[in-house]
Formats: sequence, structure tokens, C-alpha cells
Amino acid sequence: MPMFRRVLTGRVAPGKHSEFLRAVEEALDYQSARGIEARFSVWDAITGPTSNVEIIAEFEDLKELEQYEELAAQDQRFAQLRRAVREAMVFDSAEINIYRNLI
Repeated sequence: MPMFRRVLTGRVAPGKHSEFLRAVEEALDYQSARGIEARFSVWDAITGPTSNVEIIAEFEDLKELEQYEELAAQDQRFAQLRRAVREAMVFDSAEINIYRNLI
């Protein structure tokens, strides 16, 4: 059972859904090839503003979450891939939260 969850909520820019999905898939492939074994999912709203999305990463332990954060901070190629995801998003509503499993 995952112990930590990192959730990015935001909106996809109008007309950018295919770019967004392509960029997310490239980033997920890259981090997986570098040993990040977290479970990732992308949720897209079907009620309210349909451009709202959540990118969810579930980590087994804090060490795995820290490994992800280190990759994000130190790897230039990964930074480029993440930037491509952000460029397809609108940031007036983006938010990142980290949760831990209590029960």
C-alpha cells in the first residue's frame, strides 16, 4: 500500500490536451527508466471545468519520494520533460500537495 502521495492539480491550457498527454507520457517513461517505481495516474475532470487535471504519484516510502524529488532537481533532461508538461498547463490554479497515509 502506498504511504505517500504527491498530487499536482491544475488546468490544461485550451487546445493543449494532446500536447499535455504526450509530455506526461514522455516524463513518466524517462523517470521509470531511472528507477522511479512510483505508481502514476492522470485524472481529468468530467464535471465542472473539464480542463482540470490531477497528476498523482503514489510512493511506497519516503525514500522513494525523495528519489523522485532529487531526480526532478538534478537531472536536466527530466527538467526539460517536466517543463513541457507545465507549458501545456495554465498556472493560475496549479497546486502541489504531498499526503501521507494514516490508516
